[in-house]
Amino acid sequence: MSEQIIEGTSGFTDVEKQNAETAQKLADQGKDTLTKPEDFTDTSSALDKLAAEVVKKPDPEPEVVEVDEAARKAAEEKAAADKVEADKVAAEKEASLRKAEEYFKDSPSLPAGASPKSSEAFSAIKIRAAQDISSRDTKIEELNKSLAELKEKTKNPLTPEVEKELKELREWRAKLDVDADPKFKEFDRTVSASHEFIYAQLRKSPSVTDKVIEEIKKYGGPENVNMVKLFESIKDPSLQRLVESKIADIEMAKFNKEQAVKAAKENVGQYMTERQKAAEAAAVAHNTRTSQYLGTLEAQLPWFAEKLADPKADEAGKKEIEGYNKFVKETKDSMAEALRDDSPEMRAIMIAGMAELFRERREKAAFKAEKVAADAKITTLEKTVEELNSKLARFKDASISRLRESGAPADGKLPVKKVDLDVTTPASQALDNLAREIVEKRQAAGK
Repeated sequence: MSEQIIEGTSGFTDVEKQNAETAQKLADQGKDTLTKPEDFTDTSSALDKLAAEVVKKPDPEPEVVEVDEAARKAAEEKAAADKVEADKVAAEKEASLRKAEEYFKDSPSLPAGASPKSSEAFSAIKIRAAQDISSRDTKIEELNKSLAELKEKTKNPLTPEVEKELKELREWRAKLDVDADPKFKEFDRTVSASHEFIYAQLRKSPSVTDKVIEEIKKYGGPENVNMVKLFESIKDPSLQRLVESKIADIEMAKFNKEQAVKAAKENVGQYMTERQKAAEAAAVAHNTRTSQYLGTLEAQLPWFAEKLADPKADEAGKKEIEGYNKFVKETKDSMAEALRDDSPEMRAIMIAGMAELFRERREKAAFKAEKVAADAKITTLEKTVEELNSKLARFKDASISRLRESGAPADGKLPVKKVDLDVTTPASQALDNLAREIVEKRQAAGK
């Protein structure tokens, strides 16, 4: 930059003077921001003045402060509460420390010469673990207590209000059941029979048509209709008295039904008890009759009785009898269980078993028929074999010669008689004798 200024002398009249001014300006930069001694003159004077005022000013008299009793009491209570809390924390810490020592008495400890900070850290860890264990035990105890309370509640899950409402609903349902009880339908059947009897008597009169009967039925029966005009048209006093007596019977039957239903509703508890007893008695009677019929059927089953093993029987025979008796016992137990169970499932099982029995009977009958046919065929074959054996025996007996019983030789050849040489027999005679012997031999051989 200086070179440019030196070179560019055309812009300044005195270059050296201009350079000196510029250098002085650069040297004076920042001097105006430094603190000068004269700047502290006012501050020192102010401090001296303030110190003089403090020395000269007299001490103020203490003010009389009124004590707030409520605030003091509150402060004392707070201090006492803080002390109790501190004592509690200290007691908990001490208890945790004791528990920690008890829990970790057999655990490894720090080596001798360990630093105090390590001992404090190790103790803090043990105290924290003891606190966690205590917290866990407390939670477990609370859970066990809650579980015990729940179990106690489950013994009687209904509150008194719910139980009362349930009882009222049951009574209300029982009252509805009273209206639908079949035993009260007997009164209705009596009324219906009396209606039919009255209609039959009215039809005997020529003035009563089927249309009149239908009109009476629309109103629910003759007891709900004014029969005066109808009796005037019939003009039959005996028929009128008969119909009126039956109408009185109808009214009596209705009254008896109303009284019975009313009494049952007023004593609905007794009604429910009697109904339950009747149902139980019916079930017992049903099972008793079933047991009687079953006993009759069991008497017709000879295989249903257990067998006694022969003392002289071998081991296989004894095991066979034992297995059979076990089968009979299991069958009896199953039948007894089915006799006690009146559920739909058991009825379905028995019905399916009956179908299986019918199938087994059919297959057994077919097997018996096949067995009878096979036995007949076997009998025929045995008879045929016996006949063939008889014929074969006779054939063998017929082919045996009686020579076995004689003295004839076994080969059937006659012994040759040794003839002594006869020198006195002529030659012609000797030749004739030989020829005759040859002929006889040929005749004997069948040639």
